[in-house]
Order: sequence, then structure tokens, then C-alpha cells
Amino acid sequence: AWPESPYVTYSDAHGLPLDSQVAAGTSLDVLWDNRDSFINADRGWLAKASYRTLFDGFLGGDSTWQKLNLDVRTYASLSHDRRHRLAFWWYADLVVGGVAPFFDLPSTAGDTYGRSARGYAEGQFRGERLAYGEVEYRATLMRNGLVSMVAFLNTTTVTNLDTDERLFDSFATAGGAGVRLLINKRSKTNLCLDFGFGKQGSKGVYLAIQEAF
Repeated sequence: AWPESPYVTYSDAHGLPLDSQVAAGTSLDVLWDNRDSFINADRGWLAKASYRTLFDGFLGGDSTWQKLNLDVRTYASLSHDRRHRLAFWWYADLVVGGVAPFFDLPSTAGDTYGRSARGYAEGQFRGERLAYGEVEYRATLMRNGLVSMVAFLNTTTVTNLDTDERLFDSFATAGGAGVRLLINKRSKTNLCLDFGFGKQGSKGVYLAIQEAF
């Protein structure tokens, strides 16, 4: 099936080499973060914008293209003792010019730490532009914070310009739940175990040391 694979089809359509593809260039990043913790936030906002320009021939680069990444996160308390909270994540990854190599195209779980789109495999959905949203309910089950739980719902939409599919034409939605075991009270670090389920029988099990976002 290799000659009909998405990698070969995309690369042939855009004149990219098949043996290897290289991207190299510059990046401009702006970050604002006033969260009370980057490991397990209860309050605050994170907003980040990144603009990358990649060049054909620069350090072996195969094409010239530009990419914009936007990342916004915030948190809201549902109880005065903050034992019940909501966390929100909005994310966009957009090729805004030129032709990106296949594995540099925006994709599920393609964020910096691969924590988005729980319920789907990394790269399961891929396209020139991607938009993502997630909401997670977080609850502390024991007053000392030793055991907690989460429930989450996320959705991803991507473009495929070769088939004329645009953002918001279709969605890959997933949901799931997880448990938390506090391993460091001072930093609020949890051992996290999540189970995610997506469409068409997609599923995943996720083990991590800090919250997904």
C-alpha cells in the first residue's frame, strides 16, 4: 500500500522528495502566562503565538513555507474551595503559506508535548490547517488532595486542500476520563492515568506526570 499512502500521495502532488524531507528556518514566539502553576493550574491564563518561516535550501530545507501556531488556556473554579474546576484549551496550527513537508503538517497530538486529542493516535488526522478545543472537568475526591479525577471532551477539525475539505467541514470528537494520584503536595504534581475514546473505534491510554494542559 506504500505507493498509495498519504505520505507518497501528498509528496508527489507537491513535488517533495520521498526519501527524506527537511524543514529549517526561523521562529518568533510570544508568550504570556499568569497561571498559578504550569504543572497543575487552578487559575490564570496562558496565551502563546508562534510564527515560523522555513526556507528552501536553508540547512537542507526542501521547501519554503510559513506556519502560525496559537495556544490559549484558562481555568475556572466551580466551588469556593477549588475542589471542582473547569479547564479550557483552544489551539490552532495553521500553514499560512507555501507547502510544508508531510510530517510537518498540523496533526492530532502535534502540540509541543503531544497532549492534545486524547482518544486519537499522533498524526491520525493531518492537514494544512488544524483547530482544536477541549474542556476538562477536574474534581478532588479526597480533602487532602491525594486522589482526584478528571473527565474531558475534545474535538479536532483539519483541512485537506487536495480534496477541498475546509476547517469545520467535519470534526473528530473524543472524550474520556482519568484518575489522579498526588505525588508532590507542594508543586501539586499528580501521577495521571487517562482513558480516551474517539470515533471509528479509536482509543488510547495515557500515563503522565503532569496535567495535559
